[in-house]
Amino acid sequence: MRLRIAVLRLVATLAIAGTASVSLFAADRQLLNEWDVRNEIHLAPGVNPAIVKDYFPSFYDYLDTVLFHPTAGYYSSGRVDFTNHYRTFPGALAPVFGHMVAEQMFRMWDGMRKAGTLGPAEKFTIAEFGAGDGAMAESVLDYIDQQAATNPDPRWREFKQQAIYACYDRSPALSEIQRKRNSRFGARFDARQGDATNPSATIARASLKGVILSNELPDCFSVYKVILNADGSAEIAFTVPSVPSQVWQRIEASIPAAARNLIKKDDDVISHKLFADKSHQKTGAPHDRVYLSHAGFSAILDAFNAGSSYEDNVKLLQFQELYVPASVMPELAEHLRRYAPSYAYALTKNGKGMVTYINLGEGKFIQGAGAALKAGYVITIDYGSNWEGTLGQEFDHLRMYGPGSSQSHADPYHSPTLNDMTTDVNFSHIAAEGKSVGLEAMYFGPQHSLQMGTPVNLDQLPSSRPQTPDETADFQQWAGLFYSWEAYKVLIQQKDHTDAAYRYPGDGAEALAIPENGLSPVERQRLAEIAKKLAH
Repeated sequence: MRLRIAVLRLVATLAIAGTASVSLFAADRQLLNEWDVRNEIHLAPGVNPAIVKDYFPSFYDYLDTVLFHPTAGYYSSGRVDFTNHYRTFPGALAPVFGHMVAEQMFRMWDGMRKAGTLGPAEKFTIAEFGAGDGAMAESVLDYIDQQAATNPDPRWREFKQQAIYACYDRSPALSEIQRKRNSRFGARFDARQGDATNPSATIARASLKGVILSNELPDCFSVYKVILNADGSAEIAFTVPSVPSQVWQRIEASIPAAARNLIKKDDDVISHKLFADKSHQKTGAPHDRVYLSHAGFSAILDAFNAGSSYEDNVKLLQFQELYVPASVMPELAEHLRRYAPSYAYALTKNGKGMVTYINLGEGKFIQGAGAALKAGYVITIDYGSNWEGTLGQEFDHLRMYGPGSSQSHADPYHSPTLNDMTTDVNFSHIAAEGKSVGLEAMYFGPQHSLQMGTPVNLDQLPSSRPQTPDETADFQQWAGLFYSWEAYKVLIQQKDHTDAAYRYPGDGAEALAIPENGLSPVERQRLAEIAKKLAH
């Protein structure tokens, strides 16, 4: 799980995980984590499930809205809090976390120079996606400068001359923070707009030599919420936002006319077409809630954000979930078809169905990164696991940081836009998708392997930080977690024809493939049956 401010509280609350209410519909499905189906409703009989996506946001769209809505989103609004909501290792272990990464990139640069895939006059670009507040960039560039000035090895001076650092972020507010923080590095640093799920829109194909870096990035991508039933049938979650009728009557006048008219029009269509609720049309009396379409949900967030008491108003919203066959989303259906054996393995071993979160963005990111590289590496640092770990249900895979983090199970509908929300990264999926763009997985294992082969010392507080007891205790705590928190991983991928001699110095490598040799003949037959259904 992500090691942030709320993480210790989250670990403690996992012990009372069984206290959440359970939907009757979810219980009927026999799911391992049935509590994760929240306030489920059904379409009226005879309604074509394919039309749901014309009205309601998928869970993917819901996450994308609450995190990146242009005016109200957690990140795009600048509401993100890098101190009280969460901290990440580049900041908590600053500057030495960045020093370790810089040492690993120096080895990569040196190997490329020796292999002839990077000329002495070419730039070695460090492209960091999702750079947060720019702490990693600052630590890396500072370390390169220090080594160039003090290290007797002349290669560090060459490295400094060739290395440039570019941060890519979807949020203009964060890009500005990164730019201000690292302005002292001049032309060696740049903050650019870019969506990590589509690097090709920002970086031309095969135009970059160097390293594409991310720290705790794919976990922030929007994900599809999917029910995988024990027989291999799959359902996708759509989020149904609404406002209780009594609340709507109270706030209606404060909503701008255009938004108010949109919401009322869509509510009439949704009530009649999807839920066959005709009572309010016959009598003129309001039904118990006003449904918000995808556009209506966005419009009411805009309206709330433009007024006062935003946090109080956004908590007035209610949410239900609607599940329809995954086939209504072709992109998701294709993913399930391609990776059917891996999902079937988990269902076979568990003997029950499950709610899981599928991150197609991580695949798009690595494909875009591989396409952008002419030669070089991708370093992905995040929390997550392989197929077995991300599909296992020993602990929750959706996490929240902010007001909603106190829930025993992270409730994604608690205080929307006021929380960060993340899911575990499937490194097996990233590695598999990377192969299609010429990326070979060189190493997958614990994050603390970043220290191996480097002179970086975590035994004492760095001299650049305030030398106080509190600061020392804080650093020591995070250093201990750096070594012990095995959920944090690093994946090193190399673009083909980069450097045949390169070897990552870390040990403790972990498997990326499913260990199917542990299945009995009966289980193998069951796996084949489930995979066949998932693939169709």
